[in-house]
Amino acid sequence: MKRIASMLLVAAALAASPSLVTAQNYPTQAIRIIVPFPPGGLVDTLARLLSSELTTAFDQRIVVDNRPGAGGSIGEGEVARAAPDGYTLLMVLDSFATNPLVYKKLPYDPFKDLAPISLIAKAPMVAIASLKFAPNTLAELIAYAKANPGKVDFGSVGAGSASHLTSELFAKATGISMVHVPYKGGAPAQIDLMAGRLHLFWGTSAYAYPMVQTGKVKVLGQTGAKRSAAFPDLPTATEQGVRNFDALGWIGMLAPAGTPPAIIDRWQAELVKAANKPLIAKRLNEQGFDVVVSKPDEFGKFVRAEHDKWAVLIREQNISLE
Repeated sequence: MKRIASMLLVAAALAASPSLVTAQNYPTQAIRIIVPFPPGGLVDTLARLLSSELTTAFDQRIVVDNRPGAGGSIGEGEVARAAPDGYTLLMVLDSFATNPLVYKKLPYDPFKDLAPISLIAKAPMVAIASLKFAPNTLAELIAYAKANPGKVDFGSVGAGSASHLTSELFAKATGISMVHVPYKGGAPAQIDLMAGRLHLFWGTSAYAYPMVQTGKVKVLGQTGAKRSAAFPDLPTATEQGVRNFDALGWIGMLAPAGTPPAIIDRWQAELVKAANKPLIAKRLNEQGFDVVVSKPDEFGKFVRAEHDKWAVLIREQNISLE
């Protein structure tokens, strides 16, 4: 009788907590990772690399689903509205933290409707310049901009993007004035840099590396506390005397709010294993990314800190995001 009573109590507990049942049986079907950017980009490439490892770990098919548009906010919104059962997840770029600043009427709240799983990788931002642009270092850029106020232009992939805000932070830290030239993507900015129609662009080391390999652009410096594996001979901004200037690109994973903690913890643990696999770690390092898999609460605090940092800059410098 005691055994039967115990079984009835367990059954009652499971009936009262469907999320517990879900977590215990998870996964029982294919898992979808939404990438809110087009195929072939950094986030898409990493998602596909990881999915091949995670398919084995979860013993289920993992599908990468590209839902680009509006700086990633279209795909992000779809995951925010998805069932919190662990079968629809989201992989994002650094723009996730700034989208609430850029798009005033997002149909979701990134801090309430999405649950952090983990930061996966981060990379320094690199100052890429046209070969026709006179400065060859950040120090020379600062001197040139001060001698020619308003005559240095910098490109970005749109208002409020990492490339835009990093440039604005650099201008604030060094006391220079530059002209913002927004583009609708990294490719057109790259074309103008190579052709000498654009002076400067701050992009992640992964964006900069293949461009530099062509020999048609040059790099002036990089952010970060240490030099990246992609640019071991390129001095950091700190090494070149620039203070109060820190920016980086990053990639992370989230789930719909309300996803059972057991599922989130399982994903975080599997990401640690997968991202540190020699092949994946090597691919990330070659592009200048460091593997930095974190705990869910750590990632949540990181995203909030990134949002707040850029919000302060936008407010203090009266930066237009229109």
